[in-house]
Amino acid sequence: MSGISQTEPQCPTSNRSFRVLLADSGHHVRERLTGLLEQQSVEVLTAEDGFDVLCRLPELRPDLLLIASALPRLSGTQVCALVRQCPDFKHLTVILMGDEHTVLDQVRAEVAGADGCLQMPFRLVELQDALAQVRQRQPALVP
Repeated sequence: MSGISQTEPQCPTSNRSFRVLLADSGHHVRERLTGLLEQQSVEVLTAEDGFDVLCRLPELRPDLLLIASALPRLSGTQVCALVRQCPDFKHLTVILMGDEHTVLDQVRAEVAGADGCLQMPFRLVELQDALAQVRQRQPALVP
């Protein structure tokens, strides 16, 4: 059974909705965040661990990778660092979700090359702000 599921059918890349790959090992966290993201007119794809993210990234081609810092097999920080080394994905927006509530999460995110770090639990307005910033960089996508 694959660790990645898609909540909506894939659309052609040229005329598709904004796509987020959400990676978190907690089923309830993924479920809750998927609901919040779908309320923001986002197509949500989910993954349980970092290895699945890397394996499926070329197929899924998300507009945003929203990934927990702590994941099985490969951490979110490790995934981010590897993504930044890949020419096809070095411009992918990556936001790490930290759970330590310390400056250390921010530092790890910066070192890995992440575009931002949200501290779990975060408020809906923080998620909306992050989505708005990413969408502004990609005006060709349908909201």
